[in-house]
Order: sequence, then C-alpha cells, then structure tokens
Amino acid sequence: MEQFWNFLDDPDPSLLYRGRERWDSRFGEAVETRREKFGENFRAVVVGFPYDEGTVRNHGRAGSASGPNEIRRAFYKLTPTKSSALADAGAQIFDAGNVKQGMKLEDALTKLEAAVSSFLKYGYTPTVLGGSNDMSYADFRACDSIRGRCGAINIDSHLDVRDYSKGINSGTPYRMLIEERTLRGKDFVEYGVQEFVNSREHISFVRDNGAQVYTLTQVRSQKNSESFMTAYRAVSKETQSVYVSFDIDSVRASDAPGVSAPTPTGLTAEEILECAYLAGTEEKTAMIDVCEFNPKFDVDGHTAKLAAMIIANFLAGISNRH
Repeated sequence: MEQFWNFLDDPDPSLLYRGRERWDSRFGEAVETRREKFGENFRAVVVGFPYDEGTVRNHGRAGSASGPNEIRRAFYKLTPTKSSALADAGAQIFDAGNVKQGMKLEDALTKLEAAVSSFLKYGYTPTVLGGSNDMSYADFRACDSIRGRCGAINIDSHLDVRDYSKGINSGTPYRMLIEERTLRGKDFVEYGVQEFVNSREHISFVRDNGAQVYTLTQVRSQKNSESFMTAYRAVSKETQSVYVSFDIDSVRASDAPGVSAPTPTGLTAEEILECAYLAGTEEKTAMIDVCEFNPKFDVDGHTAKLAAMIIANFLAGISNRH
C-alpha cells in the first residue's frame, strides 16, 4: 500500500450522488473510491485539502476548510456530459479523499505535496480542492518536481506575493516559489487581477521577476478566451507542463458569494468556466487546484456549484484533447 494513504481520509460515501433514473447518470456513479483500484487506468484524481489556517493567518475569513466536501456534494450531482462538446467527462476519475485534519499547516502542506507527487508519478491529472490558497505552494512544487519545468497561471483577484518572514499563509505562495527559484518569473502569469486590492510593491515584485500580470481590465479588453490562451502560450512556451490555480475570489461576488475575500467585480461565472475548459484541452496542463471557496458565506449553494462546474469543465476539456 502506498505511503500517502496514511495521511488521507477516505471520501465520504454519502457525497456520491446517484441518479434516479436509468438514463440519468451522474459523476457520483462514475467516480472510483476503492483504494485497491488505485493504480489502474484513471485519467484524473481528486484530493481535498481541508485547511483554512493560511487564510486566517492572512486576516481572511475562516470557513474554507469545509470547502472540499461541499464541492464534492455539488460535483457528484452533475451529469458527466458537457452538452456543447458531447464529451464524456466522467470516465476514469479516482477520488483519493482528503488530507487528514489536525496537523500543523506546514506539515499538512508537506503531506499534500507528497500525495500530489505520487498521483503525478502514476500519470494522473490531479484536481486539488481547497482550502486556502497556500496549498498552491505544495501543488506547484509537486508538479515542477515530477513533470519537469512547470509554468503557472494563477487565476485570482490577488497576486499572492506577500512577505512570508512570519510563515506561509494564503497570500504568500508565489513569492515563496519565485524566491526559492522553483517558479521562474517568465513562466508565470497572474490572471484576472483586480484593481485596488494589490499594492504597488507587490505588482512591481511580480513584474520585476519577469512574470506577466493580466488585470481584469486587460482581460475585458478582448475576449476572455483569447486572453486566457495568450496567457497559456506564454507559460507553456518553454516548459514541459502547466499548472493552473482557480481562486474562486477571482469571480464577482454576485456569481460567487461564498469566498474568503469577496469583491463586487471580477470574472463572470461563464468566463472562469471557459478558462477551466480551455485549460483541460491543453496537453501540457498537468493539474489544477480550486481554492478559497468558503461554504460559510455561500448563498443557496451558488459558489459550491460554480466550483463543481470548474472541475466538470476541466474534465470535459481533458476528454476533448486532440
């Protein structure tokens, strides 16, 4: 038995929704959860990171620790077909459960990195459910170490390059990755960054290190799909793989109220789903994560459903790779 199972809890079987009719299949019926089946011919693996200490350290709102299971609750109710693409997005998915709770944040991140590294070694495409954005530090390190030089797109309102002299938090992962030289600036894009929520110093740090910043205004100056693919080409040009992080607070609060740091402006739900699908269609995309969903502040499950649809669109994109 693989060592990483020692620090993962099994997924809650009550979250695996079953369709009520013979011709009404759902993701909950397509996913595999039995550990003895791990290692077989799966394309994607789901794992949860139920920690929000990093958000609290960054003076944000607690609550995203319950995000992974609430995303699952919404995701497993979805039908595994993207109608416009007629793609069976439900095949060959394994749910590995959640990183066990109760550890120090730093220890939990180490365990997450080990698990994601193992999934990548098997050739699977990990989808990590958060949880606070500090998990991106572990996810990218795993991707870069296993898949070779890795590019990154951070879809986020915030740059997440805060000072980490007092330790990691949800606002520090990309400064840490850049300064330890794991992530090269020219292989990095900040996408959907919003006005008036990032300091001049943080913007200068990103640009001085060679990364590109796509503000929400810039994204809106052309079609979202064109902007995203321009960004993708920039980070994939000289890399072996690409990691994409979906911070739900990049979406306007009217479409995604349940986040740790809401803003009235942002990407629309349709725009972030388009990014997820496009990321899935690209062969170099090695993994994604979805972070900062906060069920405590959700309204009628809107944000949970959006996070679930990000995953579904990403999987549909994988199914439609040429």
